[in-house]
Amino acid sequence: MGHARRRLGVVLAGVAAVLVLGVGFAPAASAHASLLFTTPSVGSSVAAAPSSLTLIFDQRVTLSGRAVRIAGSDGAQREVGSVVIGSGGSVVTAVVPGQLPSGVYTVTWQVLAQDGDAVTGSYQFAVGPSAQGALSAGGLGSAATSGRSTTTVLRWVLFAALAMVLGEAVAVRWGRRALPGGGRLPRRWTLPAVVAGLGAALGLVAVIVGDGSVLSAVTEPAVGQLGSRPGVLTLVEAGAFLAGGLVGWRRSDWVWVPVSVVVVAEGLRAHPQAFLSGWGALATTVHLVAAAVWVGGLVYVVRCAVCWRSAAAAGWAVLGSYARLAAWLFAVVVTTGVVSALVVVPLSSVTSTGYGRWLLVKLVLVVAVSGCALAGRWGLRRQEGPVPVRVVRAEAGLLIAVLGVTAVLGASAPPREGGGALQVAPPATGPVVQVGARTGEIGVSVAASDGQVVLQLTAPGSDAPGADAGYRLSATLADPASATRTLRVRGCGVGCFVAPVAWGKGASHLTLRVTADGWQGGTASVAVPWPAHPDPGALERLASVLRGTGTLTVYERVTSDTTRGLGIPHSLTPTGQRFLTSEPYSGGRAASVNTVPGPDGTTTLLLGYPAEKTQIELTVGADGRPQRETLTAPNHLVTRTFIYPGRDEKS
Repeated sequence: MGHARRRLGVVLAGVAAVLVLGVGFAPAASAHASLLFTTPSVGSSVAAAPSSLTLIFDQRVTLSGRAVRIAGSDGAQREVGSVVIGSGGSVVTAVVPGQLPSGVYTVTWQVLAQDGDAVTGSYQFAVGPSAQGALSAGGLGSAATSGRSTTTVLRWVLFAALAMVLGEAVAVRWGRRALPGGGRLPRRWTLPAVVAGLGAALGLVAVIVGDGSVLSAVTEPAVGQLGSRPGVLTLVEAGAFLAGGLVGWRRSDWVWVPVSVVVVAEGLRAHPQAFLSGWGALATTVHLVAAAVWVGGLVYVVRCAVCWRSAAAAGWAVLGSYARLAAWLFAVVVTTGVVSALVVVPLSSVTSTGYGRWLLVKLVLVVAVSGCALAGRWGLRRQEGPVPVRVVRAEAGLLIAVLGVTAVLGASAPPREGGGALQVAPPATGPVVQVGARTGEIGVSVAASDGQVVLQLTAPGSDAPGADAGYRLSATLADPASATRTLRVRGCGVGCFVAPVAWGKGASHLTLRVTADGWQGGTASVAVPWPAHPDPGALERLASVLRGTGTLTVYERVTSDTTRGLGIPHSLTPTGQRFLTSEPYSGGRAASVNTVPGPDGTTTLLLGYPAEKTQIELTVGADGRPQRETLTAPNHLVTRTFIYPGRDEKS
């Protein structure tokens, strides 16, 4: 008996560490969707009414019955046309029929995340000159989980049912071995737990079908949601509990087999899976199995100790069996819990977010459980006699509360580190300023628009389908006030990166550090003037001037690797018309044309050809003739100086 007590004391002390390190940061079982970008952008003012709305999420979503709605400042709903989903399920586009009059509009959206929760949000944008300045850009509006309270309760019941089934399946064997003469095992809770789990799973199905409302599941069911990934996973969970009930009707010892499918489904919908595909699901599955056996097993052990008060030796024996497994549970729960926490929750977000504060609540409960464990161990050193049921019962009760907080976290969106890759580049809002650079052998296209910058890297031969040179990029921005900060860039496709930027009035300078597998990279710096000044007529005027220009001298340098210099200068003497025909702007057109006035009477034209990943910077004199040109293309950089007859060579 003394040996069993010592083992139990070690286990009780170890349980405290398990809770602090493992359960305190256990993965919540959901994977919420976050809205990343919109067009028009959140809080922006656009001159012309949009013909469609675009919402880009950080993961695949499913359309709900009320996916996108628009309301004017008077609260009146505006008609929304077809709503479609594309780009692998992460981009939602809603057609706006007719013409929106000037004013401020509120967009309300609702989608189903991968875990089946209906996530809703809203944001505003303004249309027309009269609305300019009516909104301030920033953020992505408000967002929340629809039916969060209902989801929290249902997930609490589901977790508890899972723990009772799996934990009891193991603990019953301990009880049979320790059963005192003339005694009996506590009545099994497996079948009631299965019924509760089935009810919780069906409730979650109703939440999905009702877009977050169980009542709507009855009055306005969106049955098509059952075909979505979260719908299928939840139906699988309900089916697993139903199968467990059927099996348990005759063979209660085998209920855990079909119910184990629930653990796998929970792993596939968990937060770690969204951040670390495959391995995240595996870590969550293993973690949940260990935690469920630990919690459910402890509850059954407490019931055995209560039932066998008069047979202390049997109580200590069943606790000893629990102790032998607890060491393995300790290692598994700690390892998987810490890994999952590091994947999902940045330390900086623990106190600054609602999700992190719920984790702190969980930690308080953990401290309380640890106190129970230490009190029990201290008492065991001092006395013989019956098992300290009151202390162990308090510990088990607090664990049920821990499951409740876990359910709250399951219905909450986790804090996220920026940098998760997108499948496509977010669309630009308003005019675009395009500039280019070349660093080493890598071409850099920069597209600045309201609230963001998109950077496209191109290495030689990377235009082939599926080619990926393993691009890596970091960026630093110096704003017009010379304040410097590092941009949080995230991928948006092969060689594509995007970062949010609040452009200041004037010239901002981007410093880009670029590398790629097998190609020479380096550092490039580009100036981005803001705000944009679109002026397509300026390019048309330049083309007209060149057509009327006679012979001129063009000094040109070409390089494909800037680490070797800008190339050897050589001169050409074409006519203006002939030179123009060799240029991308020969027709007087470009996808984007912006003008930047210079202090010496010159004007700089910034031309963008995104389809060709080509940018041109042209400095035009007061006479309308080009003086200097820098052309950045995917495979080379061209710099030119123009000399005209009679012009001072020093110009």
